[in-house]
Amino acid sequence: MLKMKWKRVVYHIAVIVAALGMFLPLLYGAVPLVRELLGSNPLIKSVTVIALSWLIAYLTFGDGKKEELTAS
Repeated sequence: MLKMKWKRVVYHIAVIVAALGMFLPLLYGAVPLVRELLGSNPLIKSVTVIALSWLIAYLTFGDGKKEELTAS
């Protein structure tokens, strides 16, 4: 039971990070802290953050119900 709650928390955090990652290139010019974090190539690093976050979200997604698929 506790394991499922942690998976849900990790899933929600990963989705939020992925959503924020989409705006990193836009914030690059306006926020000096983002400029320092991303360095010289913000697009590649932003895409990497988005891809890793969605991968973590995909791996931790689950509703806890294991149902078998049938042909009927």
